[in-house]
Amino acid sequence: MNFNHLLAFITTVEKGSISAAAEDLHLTQPAVSKQIQSLEDFFGVRLLERLRREVQLTVAGQVVYCHARVICRELEKTRRELAEVTRLIRGKLLLGASTTPGQYILPRLIGGFRRKYPQVEVSMEIADSQTVIENVQSGEIELGVVGIKGRERGLSYKRLAEDRLVIIVPIEHHLAEAVSITPEQLKKESLVWRGPGSGMRRVLEERLGAAGFKLDPKQIVMELGSTEAIVSAVEAGLGISVVTCWAVEKSIKLGRLKVLQLQGVDLKRDLYLVRRRQTLSPAAEAFIDFLDNNPPRSSLF
Repeated sequence: MNFNHLLAFITTVEKGSISAAAEDLHLTQPAVSKQIQSLEDFFGVRLLERLRREVQLTVAGQVVYCHARVICRELEKTRRELAEVTRLIRGKLLLGASTTPGQYILPRLIGGFRRKYPQVEVSMEIADSQTVIENVQSGEIELGVVGIKGRERGLSYKRLAEDRLVIIVPIEHHLAEAVSITPEQLKKESLVWRGPGSGMRRVLEERLGAAGFKLDPKQIVMELGSTEAIVSAVEAGLGISVVTCWAVEKSIKLGRLKVLQLQGVDLKRDLYLVRRRQTLSPAAEAFIDFLDNNPPRSSLF
């Protein structure tokens, strides 16, 4: 159980229906229903009778509703007083991120944030962008960093960083001295590629297709399930590949790989910070402020 479960329950009771509560909270009806169900699971009793267009409190629900209002009111009052009196940022911060920001960008930022706010406990879940967006909307996490903008209600997006896909080749490769290559040159190379279903593979092949370039499946000599495995395979000379620039900073500094650009193909995308439009915890607000003052940038560009 968390604060959002209580808030969804209280709002549903006071608005008279799940649909009205969803509109007031800027959530979907399934999201509100899920939060109420979580509260019922926590107490082990049914709190609401779902009628056709409205809800009605059960006897147990009336008890929980009275106490929930007091709890939420006192909790919000406590948060405000602590922020004003102590000026300390503390508590838990739940983050979500898609693979690239979750593995390569946020860990270093979280380290800097924790040094500034040591009393904040930070947890991060890595999932696909859509799952992260849904978890932010449902209130399971406060902030997310994703590579797409969803259409869910009640969310706002802010550009956080730029992600670029780059060609990587082994240090001894015949293309290693080039700055960029053409799609026609790429057609002649053995490729180490992400496995089917990968979001990055989908984006890459869509961008190549938009530029009039289609890969020959025979070029793919190996399919791997992670970016780290691809980088290691390219370092070992098994082929060349295309990965996010954030994943190869260390290998480039150590002289193990070379980075090339692909001419005529847009391989850039934006990464976004997603949040609910409602009031966030002091810890989440502090993290947003920290990101504003410490924008992530790849050392390659």
